Formats: sequence, C-alpha cells, structure tokens
Amino acid sequence: MKAFYATAWGGPEVMRYGDLPDPVPRRGEVRVAVHASSINPVDYKVRSGAARMIPGQSLPRPFGTDFAGVIDAVGEGAGSVAIGDRVYGGVVTMFGHAGGHAEYVAAPIGRLRRMPEGIDFVEAAALPVAALTALNGLRLAGARAEKRVLVTGATGGVGHFAVQMARARGATVTAVCSAAHADRARALGAVRIVDYRTVDFTSLPERWDLVFDAHGGDFWKRASRVLAPGGAYANTLPTSPALLLRGLLSAYLPIGRGYVANLRALPEDYAELERLLAAGKVKPIVEHVFPLAEAAKGFAFAEAGGFVGKVVLAVRSDSSALYGSVRLHGDLVSPAGGDWDADR
Repeated sequence: MKAFYATAWGGPEVMRYGDLPDPVPRRGEVRVAVHASSINPVDYKVRSGAARMIPGQSLPRPFGTDFAGVIDAVGEGAGSVAIGDRVYGGVVTMFGHAGGHAEYVAAPIGRLRRMPEGIDFVEAAALPVAALTALNGLRLAGARAEKRVLVTGATGGVGHFAVQMARARGATVTAVCSAAHADRARALGAVRIVDYRTVDFTSLPERWDLVFDAHGGDFWKRASRVLAPGGAYANTLPTSPALLLRGLLSAYLPIGRGYVANLRALPEDYAELERLLAAGKVKPIVEHVFPLAEAAKGFAFAEAGGFVGKVVLAVRSDSSALYGSVRLHGDLVSPAGGDWDADR
C-alpha cells in the first residue's frame, strides 16, 4: 500500500511517501480502505519522538489518528460489521498503532462508527480528534445556557468545534482569534471577537464562566484572572502541573476549576456529536485538502498554522471530489504565518 510514514524520530525530514505492507486485521479488528485522514498536532508530536518511551513504538509507521473509509476486510470477533460499510473513527498512534495516513489501516472495531448520513469522507475524517476533544472539554467544564464562554484558538481545529458546541448549549461565546478570521468566528456562533494580535484577553475587565484554551498555551495563571467566581479553565495541552493539581483540588475546595480537555471517544460521545451534526448545530470546516502523495506539504501547512478549521489528506482519488469551497492542493500555498488559529 502507499503510505506517508516515519522512518525515524525527528522533524519533517524523517517522513517518506512510499510503499508499506498492507495491514492484516487481528481478532476484533477490521481493515479500512482509507479515503481521507486528517492531520492533527499529535501526529507531528509523535513524529518528534515525544512518545518514544511508551511501549509498543516501532518504525517505519504511518501516523494519522483519525480517518474515514470503507471496511474491506474483517478479522475474527469483529462483530456485525460488513465489508463495504462506510466508517469513521481513530486509532491511538501515540501508543504505537499504525495510523490512517495510508491506503489501509487496521483498527479495533470499538474505535469505529458508521458514518452519519449527509457527510462525506473528508468531513468525517476531520471529526474524531478535534470534535470529541472539544465536546469533552465542554462537558467537564459544564458549559450551559447561562454560561459565558471564551475560546482561544477559536477558528482552529478544536476551537471551531468548541465555539459551535458551546453555542449549541446556549452559552454566550467570545472568540479569541485573528481579526482576519473574525467573520468566520461570528458565523460559528461567537457574539464577540477579541483580536489576540492587539488585545490580551487576560487584561480585560470582563469575567467568563469558562475559558476554553483550544490554542493549547500555558495560560492558566493569567486566564485565572478573568474567571468568574467558581469559573473553569480547560486546556487541550496540559503543560502546567498547577492546572492538574487545581483540577484535583477543585472537587473539594471552592476554587476555580482546571481541566485537561483531552480526547474522549466513548459511544455516548460519538452519539452526542452525531446528534449535533444531524441537527445542523455543528459542521466541520475543511478548506485545505492535500493528496496523500503531497502529505509532506500538508504537514508543512498544518505546522505553520494560520488557517481555519482542519487540514485533511485525500487518500483515494474519489475523495478529491470535494464539497463547497474546499480545494485540493497540488502545490503548497503558504499561510500568512502561525498564530492562535493553528490547527490545535
């Protein structure tokens, strides 16, 4: 099979496009003919060697945590699925699993869902990591109708889902993003925009019930200044031990709560996400799609940041028949530069 894979731990130079053996599904697994797979920060963090001490790591190996495609082989004990089923979901590449940046991926059946009606492979591949991370962060922090929510990185991968989901729960949303993306943030449901290039949101006099840090910075100490009494802070990249400690203590003490907004992919999480999709309250934004053979350019684009929504790899040619304003890149068009709108 064709794949975009790492030959060693390091930077972009360790990645190759070429041939790897087709995976064979083990017990409880199916093989998916991948049509599309998204690029997430975890992909280049794993590539860097950040997870190399976790047992089970091996190379060469493709990354790509989330993907969408068609089941083409079924292992023993894989349940009631059938060859030809359209599915989406993910595998845990951080723990050594080969991912979806390849023509085929073997995946445990428990990590896959049948694709909802009304979305295509590209949209489905953009959902699992980013959308379920946003959903879990809001669930932990308790975003409800009476809440005032501020989202940093509001037009990035996780952020654009967080804005939509908070709004769907009735929250009043303030988006922190670049002025260039202000209209997009309003269309997602934000009622106020803070341009991070000119305003430090932690210096504002307003107070928010939840600060959802989808940019993944280490803002806990500063963000705590703008939390309302009993407010919560959720971070997609837990870089502060103080945040983890506060999350534990807040269960017992009346202090501002801190949460790690990590991915949770239980059946009930997917079910809630699919209800939001069906109701038209959440829609993935995918404006940049690269063919698998141009995955190196896709990674460069994703790592540079400065775009809206998700970056997706089209693995099969029929996946390039894309919807709306999405364009399939043949050549890399560099973004204006990295900022809080990066795909986080």
